[in-house]
Amino acid sequence: MSGKMGKSLPCAAVSLLVLLATSQPAVVSASGSGRRPRYHSIFSFGDSFSDTGNKPVAFGWYSLPSNVMRPPYGSTFFGHPTGRSSDGRLVLDLVADCLGLPFVPPFLAHNGSLDFAGGANFAVAGATALDAGFFHGRDIPSAASKFPLNTSLNVQLQWFESLLPSLCGTAQECKEFLGGSLFFVGEFGVNDYNLLMKKMSLQQVRSFAPVVVTTITMAIERMIKLGAKSIVVPGVVPSGCSPPVLTFFADGRAGEADYDAVTGCLRDVNELGVHHNSLLRLALRELRCRHPDSTIVYADFFRPVMDMVESPREFGERFGRCQDDDD
Repeated sequence: MSGKMGKSLPCAAVSLLVLLATSQPAVVSASGSGRRPRYHSIFSFGDSFSDTGNKPVAFGWYSLPSNVMRPPYGSTFFGHPTGRSSDGRLVLDLVADCLGLPFVPPFLAHNGSLDFAGGANFAVAGATALDAGFFHGRDIPSAASKFPLNTSLNVQLQWFESLLPSLCGTAQECKEFLGGSLFFVGEFGVNDYNLLMKKMSLQQVRSFAPVVVTTITMAIERMIKLGAKSIVVPGVVPSGCSPPVLTFFADGRAGEADYDAVTGCLRDVNELGVHHNSLLRLALRELRCRHPDSTIVYADFFRPVMDMVESPREFGERFGRCQDDDD
């Protein structure tokens, strides 16, 4: 991660925190001359965008290789692979740092040996919102494939609920504890749609967006019932610009007219993301009406990524010749 790009992510994290801070009064009030932390813990659910190390364990269950445990993963910040699908920190790491909290530990990697009072990460790279049985029952992507793994949002919630007895006793104690925690739910949806595209037309895949969004909102309802008060819900990214999707459609599934002339991204795939995010924002608005005591924040992942695709030089990307990092 180089130059301006490295600086832009902390700014995005700080902007998110400002939004949260203006949404509701502090969970923990000021004490003495200094302020105590706003949150005492973070609980995160999702896929590779927020997985801090669960992937190697989950893939190991299915005897699948995990490329994130070799270089260059972890090379620009940690100095070694950590299980993150990144060479540095994730947005979740930056938010934790801004809050003065430790990086959120991966639940599976510690096998119950860690005190998770400061939070836990249940996200697994490749995870879907919909349960694995939904796809396997439709032979998606194929009968021989192990994907998607059994690491869906519902499964991650079950892991979270299994952890609660070690964090709090009664239901009321759990509500008080979770009320001082920050929850991240997502990014979810991209892996669902990418799997569906292997067997369906984009128009057919689009029809499943309400199902995916409903699955996400039902999970949020469960968290709120348990005591969650502060919840961040990211939308999907423009996967029509991602190398795996572009490679998948490069075998003739898309014609020249399907690509944006400036960015080279697949228009209809990105429109699917816009559609998902629109439905998600509407669903979150309805959740806020039903749960006025909770702060539910939509995090826009789509527009920032498109900004980087459309104006890469503004984010430190350089093309055409080799240059030193200080250029």
